[in-house]
Amino acid sequence: MKKIAFVATGYILKYDGISVFTENLLFEFLQLINKEKDSFIIDIYIGKSALKLLKQRVCTSNITQHQINFIEVNDSRFVTKILDLNFKLIIRGKYELIFMTNFMPTLALPSKTIKTIHDFSVNNFSELYSKSYLKYHNMLLWYGKLFDYGIAYISSTTLEDLGKFHGINHRNKTLLHLPNGIPFKVQNYDRPNDEISFLKYTSKNLELLVVGRINKHKGFDRILEFLSYFDQSTEQKNFNLITLNIVGKQTAETSQIFKDLRLENIKLKFHGFLEDKQLNELYKASHFCLFLSRNEGYGIPLVEAMWFKSIPIISNIPIFNEIMSDRYPKFDDKTNYNSSIVNFIFKIYTDTDYLYQIREFLEFIVNKEQNGYKTASKNLIQYIHKLCQEKS
Repeated sequence: MKKIAFVATGYILKYDGISVFTENLLFEFLQLINKEKDSFIIDIYIGKSALKLLKQRVCTSNITQHQINFIEVNDSRFVTKILDLNFKLIIRGKYELIFMTNFMPTLALPSKTIKTIHDFSVNNFSELYSKSYLKYHNMLLWYGKLFDYGIAYISSTTLEDLGKFHGINHRNKTLLHLPNGIPFKVQNYDRPNDEISFLKYTSKNLELLVVGRINKHKGFDRILEFLSYFDQSTEQKNFNLITLNIVGKQTAETSQIFKDLRLENIKLKFHGFLEDKQLNELYKASHFCLFLSRNEGYGIPLVEAMWFKSIPIISNIPIFNEIMSDRYPKFDDKTNYNSSIVNFIFKIYTDTDYLYQIREFLEFIVNKEQNGYKTASKNLIQYIHKLCQEKS
């Protein structure tokens, strides 16, 4: 039987973008490969702390065609995790492919290795990161360019940055496209019907939502600048109550970002980390979700918000252009985004035809994005077959 290593040690209990990518790709990969005629041994490497959760989420009980092994990795400390992972990858013998859902430091492994890169925020906005983290990131890419068999990328934006910052392209490296998409944890929930989703834009209470880490990279300072502007504008008087729900992890920057904030007419609600059901209910209730990031690898909360028919307000960055195309309104400093966002909100509320146009376009994007992980798993399996054929 052919052996595949699926390294999911980037999967953590405090859900992040890599965790979402990992569990969705693994779920679709196992479902699709179960239909293959050839049999595989699939070793899934996962940190001890997240092993139980990942097993529950991907549910391998219906996989009968292959031998599935969960290999527990000691993740008590980062260095321990790296050493234990490398040791176990070596002692378990040679694989057709070692696939990693993120970039992890590896030793001279005896098998072909493909690692996944998600974004280049650290290169695009190096001033927001420590010098040591920038060096670590660049070292991983340097090693990957020289020694790893290939690199997987999640978007055209990521591919472009691979070439821009590290000189990596299809001419000098094996590259594999594994797109993100709408997670199954969202698609398993019913969407609001059209009537309800339209009616909420007649309400005199305005619900705004932000999902993500509270830092400058995620554009939280821009969001608060917009709120300060909106709070003092005459337009806010059209609402009885304006609430911003904040779902995300506080960071070292959080207190500094909120230091000088004074709001008279807008209420802030901090939720911290929420379970799926609670977050989904917030999406449903929200009129608008704010995504004013400086850089993103993909934008999972963006597609989640659209699934639950909340209208996104987005910054003008490459990945949002890739997902939404140039047909959807975007906001930045050049377009005076504070007043432009207020105008956008009120056009949605006062122009029914425009609301219908926006909703129709968002449905088009949802249909485009919902099969992303199926496409990624198909691309990965096709590549595994290619490696097996080359070997035989």
